Amino acid sequence: MRPLALLRRLLAPAATAALLLGTALQGTAAHADTPSTDWPAPRFVSYNVCGAAAGCPTKPGNNTARKNAWRDQIVHAVDHWDADVVMLQEVCYGQYALLRDGLADRSGTPYTAVWGATLSGIGNCTQWGSDQRFGLAMLVKGSAAAVANRTMTMLYNDPAVADEQRGLLCVDAQVRGRTVHACDTHLDWRGKTPEEQTHQIYQKLEPATRTMPVVLGGDFNMTPTAAPLRWLYDSDQGTGPFREVDDTDKDHFAARCAGQSTCRTGENTVDGQCEDTTDAKKIDYIFVSDRHFRDEHGDAAGCSSPPLSDHHLLRGAAAWS
Repeated sequence: MRPLALLRRLLAPAATAALLLGTALQGTAAHADTPSTDWPAPRFVSYNVCGAAAGCPTKPGNNTARKNAWRDQIVHAVDHWDADVVMLQEVCYGQYALLRDGLADRSGTPYTAVWGATLSGIGNCTQWGSDQRFGLAMLVKGSAAAVANRTMTMLYNDPAVADEQRGLLCVDAQVRGRTVHACDTHLDWRGKTPEEQTHQIYQKLEPATRTMPVVLGGDFNMTPTAAPLRWLYDSDQGTGPFREVDDTDKDHFAARCAGQSTCRTGENTVDGQCEDTTDAKKIDYIFVSDRHFRDEHGDAAGCSSPPLSDHHLLRGAAAWS
């Protein structure tokens, strides 16, 4: 997503209220890769929730009922997919606290929440609560014992363009009987920042992929063929250690992918369904280490009407190798 300083479209209060009381994000867009009960596990979610930008569809205005409705829709989407790890971007601390407390207090399947700040404060976060911090959040299925070794690595910051300190939030998570190093990020797209930040993530995570499963999700603000992503992809001229969950979906292969079983491509995660744009593209990703996963599948979930965010929620599944 573009920086918060850029003004996005504003929705009328009535439309926002309808969103918050509307249907949850459980369906999919009209795509050929609609999730199947045959898809494997573990399962993952990456979602830019658009918590604070001026044009974010959801504006609770510090109304408790509206904030709780947003929380319930996110939780429903997570439960519907039976996600093991959820990676969220553009999150206000108040949103994180809603999810953390709601999931901790409920009966049934618990999730443990993890937080990492990338901005110490931003005004639009006050609609979610008094704490104005902004950044990344992760949800890991299980009690607190399922999460260990939290780290927040600050990424390359170009002072000429930076308006936010980008980061890489990681934990070791217990996922279906194995320890997975799970990470969440949101990259800048300007200048040399994409190359520097992506290379830094590669340097941080490639050693871990040699010894344990690694999952990396986030909004990378780049399309699949962008040069910096070669550090992550293991196919189609990439030199990295990861598969991307949507890289086997031939319904979205470009002509250059002919004859390949995997390709740097995938379903759009930003398009006119979720926001007022004609610039449809894939910029959200879930990468899984190729040493440890196989049979990957991805799907961009459909938007509610009006949408919950200006991004599609990205679902991923992969089997253990």
